[in-house]
Amino acid sequence: MKVRVSWAALPFVLIAIFAGSYILRWMAVVLAALILSVALFGFEIKLRYLPRTRFIPRERKSEFERTVMLISRARSGAVARALIEEKIIDSYAVLADDYNREVSGLKSEPNAALRALHSDGDFLDNLEKALEILEADLNEG
Repeated sequence: MKVRVSWAALPFVLIAIFAGSYILRWMAVVLAALILSVALFGFEIKLRYLPRTRFIPRERKSEFERTVMLISRARSGAVARALIEEKIIDSYAVLADDYNREVSGLKSEPNAALRALHSDGDFLDNLEKALEILEADLNEG
């Protein structure tokens, strides 16, 4: 049966705890520290080599498929609706001279497309109206 070196320090730790003499306690602490330092630093740590697996490229979805998935999730999810709203705001901000000012302005005071998107009713109908307004604004600019 193989005895680990760190278990050899156990008697010295017990002596350091229960011995009555001050010098005996400190000698036990020093010996336990030496044994534990040999146990920690005296042996080479051997780890099993894990080979890297090859990168297998997977087929990614096209931009159209991702947009369709986002719209289908927007029917019931608030996060997807917020992402669509951000894309509309981004479309307007790209056309503006100052991108950051336009984004903050549209968030504080929504334009006609964003008001149409937030109006009551079916979300897909509201999205269609908002995109028509966006298209008309793009054709003007």
